[in-house]
Amino acid sequence: MRTKHSLRVAVIAFVVALLAACGSGAPASGPSGDPGKPQSGGTLRVVKQTEPSGLDPTKMLNQVINESLIGSSLYGQLLVVDDRGRTEYGLAKSLTTGDGGTTWKLTLRDGLKFTDGSPFDAASVKFNWARLKDPALGSQSRSFASFVNTMTPKGQTLTFTLTQPIAEFGSAIASDMNFIASPEALRAGAQKFDANPVGAGPFVLSSWQRGGQMVLTRNPKYYDNPRPYLDRLVLTFNTDTYQMFAAQQTGGVDAVASSATDLLKAAEKRGLTVTASNLGGGTSLNLNTKQAPFDDVRARRALLMGVDRAAINAAVYKDAGTVPKTLFVDGSPYNGGTTLPKYDKAAAQKLFDELAAEGKPVRFTITTYRVTQIKRVAEAIQAQLNQYNNVRVEVQALDYSTALTKTMQRQFQAVISAVTFDRPSPRLYTVLATGQANNLGDVSSPELDAALRAGMSAVDEKARKRANQKVAELFNELAPALLYTRSVYGLAYSDKVHGVEMYARSAIRTDTLWMSK
Repeated sequence: MRTKHSLRVAVIAFVVALLAACGSGAPASGPSGDPGKPQSGGTLRVVKQTEPSGLDPTKMLNQVINESLIGSSLYGQLLVVDDRGRTEYGLAKSLTTGDGGTTWKLTLRDGLKFTDGSPFDAASVKFNWARLKDPALGSQSRSFASFVNTMTPKGQTLTFTLTQPIAEFGSAIASDMNFIASPEALRAGAQKFDANPVGAGPFVLSSWQRGGQMVLTRNPKYYDNPRPYLDRLVLTFNTDTYQMFAAQQTGGVDAVASSATDLLKAAEKRGLTVTASNLGGGTSLNLNTKQAPFDDVRARRALLMGVDRAAINAAVYKDAGTVPKTLFVDGSPYNGGTTLPKYDKAAAQKLFDELAAEGKPVRFTITTYRVTQIKRVAEAIQAQLNQYNNVRVEVQALDYSTALTKTMQRQFQAVISAVTFDRPSPRLYTVLATGQANNLGDVSSPELDAALRAGMSAVDEKARKRANQKVAELFNELAPALLYTRSVYGLAYSDKVHGVEMYARSAIRTDTLWMSK
């Protein structure tokens, strides 16, 4: 797949490997010819897979297939970090540390205001980050915000400390702590806020018909004039990935946000441009290590060996996906000599029989979303595993909000999710360390925790390499998830759409988007 991945104005000629900008890159290309100077005006119509449950930043996942288009529009960005670790500032003008990543100073631009006229200051950032940390609000970004220990606001400067040193904490802000809303508006309650969300982003909410469309219109008081270039951004939602791409073909929309690798490639063959992330880890079946049958590591290892991931790629993705061979992207020195478990039907059956002989036959339900392709993956895994003796698998497909709630509350045995990351620190820690909110399988290992902490605090590349190679080794031993395809979160769009910029885990800016006439 061609990928175009740019920061501000440059089109990067290759996509850098997953976690530390040290793996092999894939060639990238964009539309032929120079589109010229950005033009103001016009409406961009985008269809995406899921509709948000609400507009509170605590409910938003900053990825293009989730709420990134909406969050970026309403709230803008404090900063962005590209896949080589370079930082560009937005609403913030600097982020610095003088002690290796424990004490930080975030400085905002002067004169910032929310769309209701209230000041956007350091106290506003503190209020929003404190809400992300609140377990009662159930934010998927809680793991990142929970690294923040103390916060001291003064005017436009927030001085904060972390619970442990994190050398690249800017990447956590960019991916999961970027959206800041008006404290006053949030205090009014969810219903009032969803009707009138108040941020300082490039767009404001004009209308939202649940189950229909969301219309966002240009914020004339946005700090970065002449941005945004668009007059309107219109979003529709459809869980059927095939219908999404059909809408683009018939002219119903200008762009499609999707994780369907085969359909993104097919769209590219039709002449569309595809801007997509290039991440390590992968889309996964996460296993709840605190519930039977996966509280026994043998059941987890049997599943990992018992599923033919190449067959899933053929059946669901028409061989367009990439089956991960390693935790980190192929070619990364962070993998060391560790590869993911290979398909071994005989070895898997032996473990299944061993468990059954002890009175522990493998019986479980896969929880998944009502998104066509994701549901097909769950059913493919189900069909494969039900062919084994002493195994019985069911599939439970739920609406987005219900499935997300069950996932975050660990009310599942196995769930279709993802173990993906753009840079190693601190995302790996948040998905694999003991007690972290995004450690969906509740895997717990003091040895793994120590390796993850070492990777986060390392400022030296040799130390990072040692730590991450240990992480790869322990990930295989503990078997918390089946990585069945590399995650590709992309935007496919016509030649009239320009200024598409992704950062972090496929977060997308909307202030740079523009349409040619």
